[in-house]
Formats: sequence, structure tokens, C-alpha cells
Amino acid sequence: MCELLPEFLPHTKSFAYLSGPSFAREMMDQLPTAVVVAADDVDLALRIADMMSSPFFKVFTSSDTIGVEVAGAVKNVIAIAAGICEGLGLGTNSMAALVTRGCSEMRRLALNMGASPITLSGLSGVGDTFLTCFGPLSRNRNVGVRLGKGETLESILSSSRQVAEGVTTAEALVGMLLNQYNGVSQEDNKEINVYATRAAALYPILFGVRAILEGRITPQEGVEALLAMPPREEN
Repeated sequence: MCELLPEFLPHTKSFAYLSGPSFAREMMDQLPTAVVVAADDVDLALRIADMMSSPFFKVFTSSDTIGVEVAGAVKNVIAIAAGICEGLGLGTNSMAALVTRGCSEMRRLALNMGASPITLSGLSGVGDTFLTCFGPLSRNRNVGVRLGKGETLESILSSSRQVAEGVTTAEALVGMLLNQYNGVSQEDNKEINVYATRAAALYPILFGVRAILEGRITPQEGVEALLAMPPREEN
């Protein structure tokens, strides 16, 4: 959005983007919540933070619009993976490992796009990721739980009244990464095994979630593929 909005609304001076761990139901109940507002215009971010802050709603500021947006998108895909872990009954060890490695993929992607590591360790990064992966109100996590228990994506989406953004985000991320690392367009995706590419090796969780959503592999096969990866240095 920080690239599209200035292009389509060129006469607007500044834009700001709000993100962070904030379930709407808890906010309506006035439970303590902290988020971050990002803007290229530091004064605008400060004005919005001052305007929106309250005794139970704390707003921090950032100038890293890219980091805030990338983290806000990727965490939804990681949450689907976390839900799959829960649905398969794999325990807390595996859940912690998967979310941590998912955050590593988020960091790698965001830094390559020019984000700040501070953002990724902050409210819109790991903060929102933890909420979305572990919180019982998370739409994306609940999609993953149901997938892990054997339901089809079609059945889940048709019976849900809420939108799980991670479903379409997974497709968009895989397409972007294929183009970035392998020079593969969205049209070419149908002609090659995209899960045997350099991009898939660097982002196995993001690609694995997409493969499960497409029905190419089962949730159990996705877990087995991650565990079968050769040992390497943590990064």
C-alpha cells in the first residue's frame, strides 16, 4: 500500500499505516492494547499517535512503512501454519519452532525489501505474529486448525463469515518470491514445479502453506517436508 497509494493518489501529501497486535473484540472491551503507526512523515505519525492514544490504547510511531506492511501480511500466512500445527496435535515444541522459523522467513523477506530489523522485532512484527499465531480469536490460525484436522479449504471458507487474509496472501507471496529469486511469472507457475525452486528452499514455510492451500500436499506431508530438510546454520 505504501507504494500503491502515492501512485493512485498523487495529490495526497502523506499516508500513515496502523498495525500491531489488536483483536477488535478486546479493544471494544477497552483491554490494554499497543500498536504502531508508520509514516514517512514523522510529524504525521506523531499527530496520529497523540490523537488515537488513550488510557487503554497505546500508539507508538515508526518511519518504516515497508516493514510494518510486510510483517502485517506475512504473519497471516505464518498463523495458518501455526493453526495447522495445532490441528495436527503436534504440541508446543513444534508450534514454537515453526513460528520462530516463520519469523525468520518474514525477516529475510522484509529486509530484502528495505525494512528495518527494529520493526520486525516490534509490535507489527513479532508482536502481531504472536497474537495471530497463538490467539484464539485469530481467523487465520483457525483456518489452519481446521485444515490440520482434515477439513478442505473450500469447506472452511464456505462455512466462515470472516475473511482469513493469509489464504490469498500466501498465493501473492509465492508469486512475488518466484519472480524475485527465479524470474518466474505468475503464468509460468502452472508449468513448473514451483516447490523445487531456490525461493522455496529459502522460504519453506510460506511455500508449504501455499502448497497445502492448493491441495498439492496434505498438512501432514507439509510437516514431514520441513522435517526432512537437511541441517543448516540457523539464520
